[in-house]
Amino acid sequence: MAEPETSGMATAPSLNHWCRSDPRDRGFRLAQLLIQNFRTSIMNTENVSSSRIGLAAFIAVAMLLQVRVVTAGLAEGYDAYVRGDYEIAYTELLAAARAGDVNASYYLGLLYWDGNGVERDVGTGVIWLSDAAVRGHTGAQLVVALAYDSGRELEQNFHLGAGWMIEAARGGNADAQYLLGTYYRDGRGVVQNYREAYAWTERSVTGDRSNAYFLDALLSLGAAREWGRGLPQDLVESYKWYAAAAGNSAGEVRIFDAAGRAMDALSTRMTGAQIVEAQRRASHL
Repeated sequence: MAEPETSGMATAPSLNHWCRSDPRDRGFRLAQLLIQNFRTSIMNTENVSSSRIGLAAFIAVAMLLQVRVVTAGLAEGYDAYVRGDYEIAYTELLAAARAGDVNASYYLGLLYWDGNGVERDVGTGVIWLSDAAVRGHTGAQLVVALAYDSGRELEQNFHLGAGWMIEAARGGNADAQYLLGTYYRDGRGVVQNYREAYAWTERSVTGDRSNAYFLDALLSLGAAREWGRGLPQDLVESYKWYAAAAGNSAGEVRIFDAAGRAMDALSTRMTGAQIVEAQRRASHL
């Protein structure tokens, strides 16, 4: 028996994919589907009710307009947030968040969290941040993780904090990757594992170099290879990481001094050829 003809038919996304997707994308795809069905009806039906066609067209256009309005509101809200115009940011982001935009939920949560543009309400901030976190926003996942870890905004729970940190790290958040490395190093909310600690710390420096912990991560990697934590001791690799920290310190006196002291100490245990090789490797990072 031949397979049914599927040409020209829209393939429905899986329920899981649909629920996890951005609400703006869901609305846009649904509006497109309505328009597609509307066009198909016109082409394939001789007697089409004009009222039904008009209603379908109206719904589709309205949904597309809503998508554009939400997107515009998010952009205006974000721009205002960056400028420090928090009252404007609050108004725009609240509307976009209520319409289901995950990024708006994140920034709205931060406004409540910090009391910018609105009376400070950590509880409401946590609600909006959690909404963004469960939908995969790594920044929100990081904030929720730190809230559980510190015990100031939420009841302290190292295991939940580590769980959210893992989610953010797996999602590619470089700050979370570094912090997760410290969790594994110290056994904070997870079973202590130096190899995992090294792996996550190294991952944090291989992508986004603008992350807040980039230089600290380089120092941590140098110390790990110097003392053989997570991977076998390797003085050349250790010197490489320290040299990279010093070379990228750019005015960070604390980092520059720490890296310099570490390299001075290592140099007494290394040959000249090893130091040259370490410097060569550092220059390629």
